[in-house]
Amino acid sequence: MRGLQMAMIPDDENGQVLKRMLEDGDDLSRERGIEFFHVFADEDRANAFAEAAEALPDVVVDSPESDDEGVWQVCVVRVMVPKHAAITALERELGELAETHGGFSDGWGSPMADDGGH
Repeated sequence: MRGLQMAMIPDDENGQVLKRMLEDGDDLSRERGIEFFHVFADEDRANAFAEAAEALPDVVVDSPESDDEGVWQVCVVRVMVPKHAAITALERELGELAETHGGFSDGWGSPMADDGGH
């Protein structure tokens, strides 16, 4: 089954991440929070993006935070099954929104599916 899952995942950057997750033993049929990261040069742009992103359905937007170098990051989380098409579509939508506020997408990540005690 895992080989078939691997074969069905497109061979692009998102596909490579999903394939690594499978190789690490993750169950990609289980939903979990997928975190999409976006960076901005200043707090005002980060806040404007965060406010706009909150209007999207089924997302939680973390408050903007800055790092030691003054780069601002906003994480947008959607609980979903990690499917290539859905991740790619949301990543594109959020990336375009970030660009309208002077920022850009900085990838996505996901914890391993929680086994729920099984």
